[in-house]
Amino acid sequence: HGLNSIEMLRVQKLVKCQEAVRKSIAAMRFAAAHSDWNYTNKLYLLEAEQQSLCEDHAHAIRLYDASIESARRSGFIHEQGLACEKAGFYYKRCGAVHNALHYFKHARECYEEWGSIMKVNLIQKEIDGLTVSC
Repeated sequence: HGLNSIEMLRVQKLVKCQEAVRKSIAAMRFAAAHSDWNYTNKLYLLEAEQQSLCEDHAHAIRLYDASIESARRSGFIHEQGLACEKAGFYYKRCGAVHNALHYFKHARECYEEWGSIMKVNLIQKEIDGLTVSC
């Protein structure tokens, strides 16, 4: 729910989504306080996406990286892939093609390990599109 609300804010600038994002982050903060290994990576990802809307680049990147590392430590390869994917899209929006490629390639590796051919193919299309534009 939180990631969808953030995407709606990004695309449609719907003010009502701000409250949904705030509530999602608060709920995830509560969950992470009770089960760090299971929820902290999700909290960091929500916060990274929120910071990306605020255009706080340095903070957003630290949170994306923290989410990736937390997911890795918890063994959530698919959530590590998702955090890499989101970071890749963030860098792509910023016009930082080389950084976007780095995160997309990491996402592809995670999705390959997870066994999701569909996600691998979607990420490969992003990589191919960025490689052509370099």
